[in-house]
Amino acid sequence: MKIFVSYTTRDRKINKELLTRLDNELSEFENVYIDLIHNDSLNKQERVFEELESADQIVLIETEQVYQSNWVKAELERANYLKKEVIKISFSELIDYLKPDINIGKSQLLTTYIKNSGLIA
Repeated sequence: MKIFVSYTTRDRKINKELLTRLDNELSEFENVYIDLIHNDSLNKQERVFEELESADQIVLIETEQVYQSNWVKAELERANYLKKEVIKISFSELIDYLKPDINIGKSQLLTTYIKNSGLIA
């Protein structure tokens, strides 16, 4: 299962540290693509669309400014064109999901949420 994470950093709620925690949380999936962490390509724009097209699920982190981002708009339009399901998670929900379970080191609530949201069996 390949997950593509769409977000914006324009309202300064999402940063590399948070995205790294998210990447760790989603590590049980086969492949997770988060642009700020994984895009080391020369043509960064092309890579984003390649990763989006090969993704099984799109996870959108909703913040106040997310729908103002031209990049997010383009990603969502492309996902819609490709008929890919978009799982929307509000920023506040994401923060709650990322609170670690003292016994296992990560909450697993987010992975459970994504698994129960559609395509993942």
